[in-house]
Amino acid sequence: MNAQETIDFQLRWAWTKLARLYTSLAESHGISMSVGYALLSIEREGTPSTKLGPRMGMEATSLSRTLKGMEDRGLIERRPDATDRRSVRVFLTEEGVKARRQTRELVIELNAQLHELLGDDAVAQLLQGLARLNEILECPDQLIPTNWQPQTESLQK
Repeated sequence: MNAQETIDFQLRWAWTKLARLYTSLAESHGISMSVGYALLSIEREGTPSTKLGPRMGMEATSLSRTLKGMEDRGLIERRPDATDRRSVRVFLTEEGVKARRQTRELVIELNAQLHELLGDDAVAQLLQGLARLNEILECPDQLIPTNWQPQTESLQK
């Protein structure tokens, strides 16, 4: 089996191209892809900053840098949680809401184009397949071959 025949290669290849497209489009509006994703992940009633990282698949240091930049640009504000003063919630400002609206429209339009180009049946199959893959990956031990033994000695030489 060559690399192009593996699921992980095709996923990584497609995601790389899609991320590059999103990055290019986001940058043409003066934001990064991570800022766009953060805008879409922040709820109206505010989102605890500790929930944003896992939701976005971002490490704490990267998220902190992204949020700091968004705060400096006036897209978000951080406020203490009304029920738990130890927690901080992130809210969109008026500018942040406008930027979110633009970002959301971009995602919707891009997905509409993908639907048109791929066709409804292919999109339905793709989404169903990816949902099933995500279910399988929740318990990755089932993927590891029973006879697989790491050869750490040979890898360290």
